[in-house]
Amino acid sequence: MIQANTQAESSSAVAAPRQLKAVGLISGGLDSLLAACIVKDLGVEVYGVYFAMPWGCCNKTKAIEVSMKLGIKFITFQLDERYLEMIKNPRYGRGTALNPCVDCRIHMFSRAGEYMRHIGADFVFTGEVLGQRPMSQLRRSMSQIEEGAGLRGLLLRPLCARLFEPTIPEQEGWIDRQKLLRIAGRSRKEQIHLADQFQISGYNQPGGGCLLTDSHFSRRMQDTLDHGYRNFRETVALQWGRHFRINRDFKVVLGRDAEENESLIRYAHRDDYVMQLVEGNGPTVILKGNNPPGEILQTAAGLIQRFSKFRNEPPRDIRYWRHGQKKDVCHLRARILEEAEIEKILI
Repeated sequence: MIQANTQAESSSAVAAPRQLKAVGLISGGLDSLLAACIVKDLGVEVYGVYFAMPWGCCNKTKAIEVSMKLGIKFITFQLDERYLEMIKNPRYGRGTALNPCVDCRIHMFSRAGEYMRHIGADFVFTGEVLGQRPMSQLRRSMSQIEEGAGLRGLLLRPLCARLFEPTIPEQEGWIDRQKLLRIAGRSRKEQIHLADQFQISGYNQPGGGCLLTDSHFSRRMQDTLDHGYRNFRETVALQWGRHFRINRDFKVVLGRDAEENESLIRYAHRDDYVMQLVEGNGPTVILKGNNPPGEILQTAAGLIQRFSKFRNEPPRDIRYWRHGQKKDVCHLRARILEEAEIEKILI
C-alpha cells in the first residue's frame, strides 16, 4: 500500500506542467510595461531585458522600477561595437537620418532570442503596436524583424497580437489568444485606459526618441564612423558638447557647461588631450588624435577662447595634458579664430 502511494505521488510529480518562461524587452515606457503585465497575468514567468543605448530612447531607471513593481527578473544588455557595425551597413536601410530602425530591432531581438534559449524560455515578447512607428512597426517590417531575429513564431506582441497570425505559444494553447489585444495606430488612448485598469501610474510619457533620428546628432555619428573610433565609449560622448572636425586626423569636442565638461573628461580616451583655460573656468576641450602638432593645439585652444567670456580679448593662455596624466601639464597661447573658419569645421 505504501509502495502504491509512492508511485502515485511520483507519477503526479512527473505530470505537473512546467511554468512557461518568456523574455520581454522592457524599455521603461508604457507599452512595454503593459505587455509585461499582460504576459505575467497569463501565468508566465517573465524575464525582463533592457538594452542600454546611451543615445537611445529608453529609460533604465524606469525599466528597473517597472520590473521591481511587477516582481519580474531583470537583466541589462549593453549595446556595443556590434551595434555600431550594424549602423554602418544596415540591411534594411535608414530612416530620414541615420536611424536603422528595422536592423536595430533585429539586432536587439536576436540577442533577446539568444538569452531566451540560454535560460530555457519559451518565447520573446515586446510592447510593439502595429502602425505606431513609421519604419519599424509596419506589418511588413515587423515580419522582417521576426524572421531576421530568428524568432519565427516565437515573437509575441501582446498589444496587437490579434491583428497577426497566431504565434506558436497561441497555436499550442500555451497562452489564451483571446486575452491578447488588437491595438493599432499612434494614439495612446487605449494604452492609457488599460493602464488605469491595471492601476499603473508613474510611467514614462511618450516623447523624445532615439538620437539617431536627429539630423544634428546623426552628422556627429557619421563623422565618427567615417574617421574611426577606438571604443564604444567614444560614441557615448557624441551626445555632449560642440563638435569640430579640424582635419581627417584631429577632432575637437568642446563642453557647453560644467556638467558636459565633466562628462567629456570622464569618457575621454586615454590618448586624448584635455585642454582648459589657465584660469580654470570656461569650456573644457577634448582633442582627439595622436600626437597633435602645435598648429592643431593652437586651433583647439582658440575654440576654447572663442566660446568663453574672453572671446573678444587678446589670446589667452591654455593648459593641456594627456588624459590620465594631469601631472604633466603643458601651456600654450590660443590662436584667435575667424568665424568663417569655425563654421567650416563645425560638425
